[in-house]
Amino acid sequence: MKADPNGGRAGLLQGVAGILRQRWQRQVRKWRAFFRVTRRLAPYARKRARRLTLALACACGYMLLRLIEPWTLKLIFDNVLLGDPLPSVLAAVERYTGGSRIALLNILVAAIVLLAVVRGVLYYYQKLHGALVGQGMVADLRLDLYSHLQRLSFSFHDRRRTGDLLLRLTSDIRVIRDIFLSMPLSSVGELLMIVGMASVMFLMDWRLTLISLTTIPGLVLLVRRYRRPMKRAMRKQRQREGQLATLASEALGAIKVVQGYRRERYEVGRFGSQNKRTLRSGLKAARLEARLRWATEMSLAIVTAIVLAVAIRRVLAGSLSPGDLLVFFSYLRTFNRPLRRISKLAERAARGTAAGERVLEMLEMEPTVRDRRRAIDAGRLRGEICYKDVSFAYRKSDPRVLSDVQLEIRPGERVAIVGPTGSGKTSLVSLLPRFYEVSSGTVTIDGRDVRDLTLASLRRNISLVFQEPVLFAASVAENIGYGKPDATREEVIRAAELVGIHPIVAGLYEGYDTVIGERGGTLSGGQRQCVAIARAMIKDAPIVILDEPTTGLDGQSSALVLEALRRLMQGRTVLMITHQLHTVPEADRVVVIENGRIVEEGTPAELLSHGGLFARLHRLQTGMLSA
Repeated sequence: MKADPNGGRAGLLQGVAGILRQRWQRQVRKWRAFFRVTRRLAPYARKRARRLTLALACACGYMLLRLIEPWTLKLIFDNVLLGDPLPSVLAAVERYTGGSRIALLNILVAAIVLLAVVRGVLYYYQKLHGALVGQGMVADLRLDLYSHLQRLSFSFHDRRRTGDLLLRLTSDIRVIRDIFLSMPLSSVGELLMIVGMASVMFLMDWRLTLISLTTIPGLVLLVRRYRRPMKRAMRKQRQREGQLATLASEALGAIKVVQGYRRERYEVGRFGSQNKRTLRSGLKAARLEARLRWATEMSLAIVTAIVLAVAIRRVLAGSLSPGDLLVFFSYLRTFNRPLRRISKLAERAARGTAAGERVLEMLEMEPTVRDRRRAIDAGRLRGEICYKDVSFAYRKSDPRVLSDVQLEIRPGERVAIVGPTGSGKTSLVSLLPRFYEVSSGTVTIDGRDVRDLTLASLRRNISLVFQEPVLFAASVAENIGYGKPDATREEVIRAAELVGIHPIVAGLYEGYDTVIGERGGTLSGGQRQCVAIARAMIKDAPIVILDEPTTGLDGQSSALVLEALRRLMQGRTVLMITHQLHTVPEADRVVVIENGRIVEEGTPAELLSHGGLFARLHRLQTGMLSA
């Protein structure tokens, strides 16, 4: 049976149409994304519209002067060296010089200097206004994004890597600047340059111009040929650089372990291997770029040679003057540079759009925990806490971390929360300051649902001391005063005295003004924890949450911290998560959690006598300590 040729042809046409449709849809999606990003972020540029307009005007003026520049050389060549009469438009100059070539030369030399000065001034103000617009946009957008990240809930930060957020705050925002500043300035100026040069060249000699413009299709094909391989190579290089940075950060962050186990040579070897892979990726990208540059230069050289051969014949025939040839070739050599920049606009727009979408993704996220419409100020709370039928899961699709929790805590009561790892202890206390929302049930303080209180006033009534003390690269006084931004120096010192670390701080080389380094690296573990406790003390909140405050400390440091905690806990409602059961006697009551449920509750003595989970944990820990 013969195949139907018409049917095969129709199938081929349908296939081609399908491919074209997919490409068209892809381009439409890209442009929609671009316009969405520019529309959402345009207000940041609109605030600086006047400066942006001035920068654009300076860019246009700069390009116009570059168009005029070769004409001074043409006049020197034709009218000074060869003695041709000046064009009629320069009749006034002819009258002023009285036909003197030297006088004309002096005027043209002065014009060259003046053009250079004006061009330099325009370039300076273009860069100045451009920098003011660009840096201002970056600063405003970065501040808004950082402020928004501060408001997003714990559930967001749990799922995000800090490095990714930092990337969006820094490099992504710098790339966005390209859409609103670099692209408009370069595209307007370069387009003006291309149109201006092409127009003048056509007026001078349209045949030579047509020959010259044959470079454009060739350049377009070359760019399309090399663009994707270069993008892949550059992307691979950036990935390798990121892996190299991660490896270095990991090893340098664990330098004590590296040196302690004498693994310096091993780490240098790992770094060297990754460094070689990064080098190979960089060389591949450089080779592709060099090939594109070579192919571009070759095509330009061929066209230039052809134009030169034709142009010289026209000069010899008297159709062109030597000065015209000089202007024409000056434009021809300059033509390639703006053309190359224009050809990269789509790539720059795509890169800026991708960065803009990443930033908008953050800005458009709403915090899952926020104030209700009619939330009220909590005032000063007494600290009566009630968990009623509370269940909780971090996500709807996740299994429950807490199930049907019932717990009442009296004002001023100190409650220790113990249980195996992963039993739900931290999740339980995290619901109190609304770091997360309950899945069902209610959490109340002084009989009021915490969701009916404003977040600011609720958290003002709760102090936190974590297992790993969070300190900032600032002075001791600033770290203590973080709990009360308007605290005086006397209040800071008083808080340090109350937790017993005043003598230690006073003995530092600059006292309370000593900068303690990143994460408090200049202090011991116990001293860092005491600074964190002093921060909680100066806040003077009626409710205190302690999350494993003595874990990982030696005996002396643990005793120092426990004494500070005793002073902090006086007269306050305390929820203390602990694995170290020797701290339990500090509590009035112990709540034991297992698999998200409260399984035991009572005084330490009562629970030990019952022989339940608490007693087993106590025996296990006591046995380990004895061993």
